[in-house]
Parts: sequence; structure tokens; C-alpha cells
Amino acid sequence: MKSKVSAKAVCYLCGESLTGEIDDDHVPPRQLYAKSIRKIHSPNLFTLPTHKGCNKVYQNDEDYFVHSIAPLAMESYSGGQIWKDILRRKQRPHGNLLHEKVYKEFDPTPSGLVLPGGKVVKRFDGNRVWRIVWKITKGLFFKEKNQFLPDDLPHHYKIYSAGERPDPEFEQLRNTPSRGQYPGVFDYKYVDVSNLNNFHVWAFLFWDKLIFQVAFHDPKCPCEKCQKCEQTA
Repeated sequence: MKSKVSAKAVCYLCGESLTGEIDDDHVPPRQLYAKSIRKIHSPNLFTLPTHKGCNKVYQNDEDYFVHSIAPLAMESYSGGQIWKDILRRKQRPHGNLLHEKVYKEFDPTPSGLVLPGGKVVKRFDGNRVWRIVWKITKGLFFKEKNQFLPDDLPHHYKIYSAGERPDPEFEQLRNTPSRGQYPGVFDYKYVDVSNLNNFHVWAFLFWDKLIFQVAFHDPKCPCEKCQKCEQTA
């Protein structure tokens, strides 16, 4: 579906004016919401207009993100439903290739060690996973602040699995309001730390199980250090 956009609108993915073929991109990606979730709960998902080409280059990584990360949330209601979607996609060639790739990311004996309690190590392609986390950050930052976040803006990531205690800086987020429309599938919070050189800390909750935290400096920060970086860019 094509969006109707104003002449001054920009693509949140590249920062350029919206011209040519336009897509409505779901933020976060629509496929985080299992088919059954969409059917039963009819979520009215948020979208942003993007260049069709900009949106398309993320598709394979979004597929990988869901297939690689969702198995870690199978015990939740929404995680269990997305797992059913993954098993259905396994019947298709592309879905089967992803399933086989992700299966190899589980290691029951890392470096030859047998972990206690039947635990296994789950690895993932960090570049692909964090690329999608940053894409979601870019979209929600654009929604909340009406600002474009460049891909080369320095940012720091952390992931917390179910039951893992977050680091102290996460405490700043605990008492901030939840902003996700459907928290059981995806929720997010953020805090702006003005006394720390306009630092932003965001946290995303996927499938009511996994927390991803992103921290980054404000792209329009007027501090001397940022101004020097901008002048040398």
C-alpha cells in the first residue's frame, strides 16, 4: 500500500525526501506479531512511510531476526505463537534454509563443555540482529522525536534473557511509562539523560521475554565533542 506524504516528509531509514515509490513500513516489523495474534486481537500496527528500496534491503535480516531470536521466547504466549509461524514457514524453501541455519546456532557442548541443567548456548549473527534493533530504534525515535537517526551514529547494545538481572543503568527506565501498543508482543520505554551529554537509553521487550537495550548520543547534541566529530565527518 502506498502512503500519501507531504512534500517535506523524509524517509526515516535514509533521511532523504520521500519521492518515488513509497512503502508503509511497520515499526516494529509486522512479522513480530504472529498470524494468530493478528487474527485474534486485530492489532492496529503503527507504520511509517519509507522509500520502497530502503525498506526492501532489510527484509532478509528481519526474517533472520525473527527465526533466530523468537525461539528464546517460546515459553510466553506471544512467543509460542510466533514459533508456530516459524514451523509453518519451515515447509517453504526459504523458511527451511533459515530453520537449518538457526538450528546450528544452538550448541549443547560449547568448547566441549557439558552445561548444567541441560542448558545450551545460543549464538546469533550479531550484525544482522543489531541491524534490525537499530532499525526499530530509528523508527520509534522518528515517531517520538521527529528526528532522523543516521546509521553511523555511535550506539551501544545489550540483551537480557528471561530472568537475567539488568545492569544498573536499566534502572533509569523502570519507572518510565510503557509505550508499546501491544506489550505482550512488543513494548518499549526510553529515557533522555540531559545531564549526561544528551544521552538516550531505550529498551525493547520482545514477546514478553527478551529485553534489548540501546544507548546512544543525541544526533543534534551541541556539546564540544560532538561538534568536533561533525566537523570532521
